[in-house]
Amino acid sequence: MPPMLVVLLGFLGVMLVGAFLLALPISNTSHEWASFTHVIYWATNGVCGTGLTVTSTALTFSGFGQAIMFLLVQFGGLGFMTFATIVFIVIGKRITFKDRIAIQEALGLDETKGVVRLVRNIAIMTAIIEGVGALLLIPFFCARNGVIGIWQSVFNSVSAFCNAGFDVNGTPTNPYGSLTDYHSNAGILLVIALLAILGAFGFPVINDVLKSKFRWKKYQLHTKIVIVVQLSLMAFGMFFLLASEFNSAALAGMNGGEKLLNSMFQSVMASSTAGFSSINQTDISYSGRIMTCVLMFIGASPCSTGGGIKTSTFAVLMLVAITGLRGKDEITIARRSISVKTGLRAVTVLFLATFIVLTAALAISATDPNVTQTISQTIGNNNVNNDVGVYFFECITAFTTTGLSTGAAPYLSNGALYIQAVIMLIGRIGPMSVGTIFVKAENDTLKYPNANIMIG
Repeated sequence: MPPMLVVLLGFLGVMLVGAFLLALPISNTSHEWASFTHVIYWATNGVCGTGLTVTSTALTFSGFGQAIMFLLVQFGGLGFMTFATIVFIVIGKRITFKDRIAIQEALGLDETKGVVRLVRNIAIMTAIIEGVGALLLIPFFCARNGVIGIWQSVFNSVSAFCNAGFDVNGTPTNPYGSLTDYHSNAGILLVIALLAILGAFGFPVINDVLKSKFRWKKYQLHTKIVIVVQLSLMAFGMFFLLASEFNSAALAGMNGGEKLLNSMFQSVMASSTAGFSSINQTDISYSGRIMTCVLMFIGASPCSTGGGIKTSTFAVLMLVAITGLRGKDEITIARRSISVKTGLRAVTVLFLATFIVLTAALAISATDPNVTQTISQTIGNNNVNNDVGVYFFECITAFTTTGLSTGAAPYLSNGALYIQAVIMLIGRIGPMSVGTIFVKAENDTLKYPNANIMIG
């Protein structure tokens, strides 16, 4: 069985078990069996770390149901093979060579050497980062909400580091609020943003930074590329959103400092694909929404808890473009050569991601042609009336497992929800990885004569 098929079946298995548990009367505040479609959608969101919701997490699920969602989010952040390996280590099961290959494929590594040690470090890093994050959030949430703030802090910390976007902050007056009630609370927004950034960097990057004792010269080239690209995108997104939304409804009523804080938070949540929101997404201008889509599409970094085509893929695509413009045959960076195979993989990921998003948007728009009018009439916001961009936004946020939303999910048909669930799963595992399940790799040494094809 191909390693990525094992990973796919593992995700599906956990998703089905999670869906069954969420459907139980004990999991819901209504104490009734939940809708099959809705629990499948919820469970897929959980294991993929997306955060799209058809109803409020806090108001729909009981304590037991929220605990199940918590476990699904944690599982989704770590990934099937990482989670399974941690269990194997705990029970003392020997990690076979086949297991190591599957771990390597799941984490997107180049070799099997040291994968078990890396998984062990991942477990330790995850526990420390999420634990510290929860401790930092407790004073803020408890000051506002009392003792329930402890659970909110733990849940939000795990969800932020796993770049899931789920929260248990909903209230009857603001059921889908995420962190909109805390838009002026710098403490909460900064901690959540930091957790999301760490999750977006990826475990190999964090491991390399710690191993190199924070000395830039000793970082691996991959680490340098990820840090530079990720932080540059976040900074660019922040200033762009600050300029585009300064006088918009999204930042209305905020002072200069709050506008900068919330622009930064929106940029970080989009580029890390974390999915928390401190401002209403339907109030964002069209240019701000396009920038959010761009940041989500590029996404986080390889072997991280985030989605998207990945920052390193974006960097390689830029290098390929520069190489093509210069008329060179070799892709280089920092006195290093990047193989043509790596460049082709980056182009393949871009093509597959674009194809999947376009196909899904077309399918959902054909399935639910009037959903934008329904949203507009329900929330009274003409910014989403007859807006084709809503379909693309919802498909990009699903594929990149971000969770930022214009509020369309509660109004989508069952067919549209299943389409979103499928592209979430593809986005979480990776389009290249899913493709290798169906397309057999070939090691063909036969060379053919060159053919000249006009480009551009």
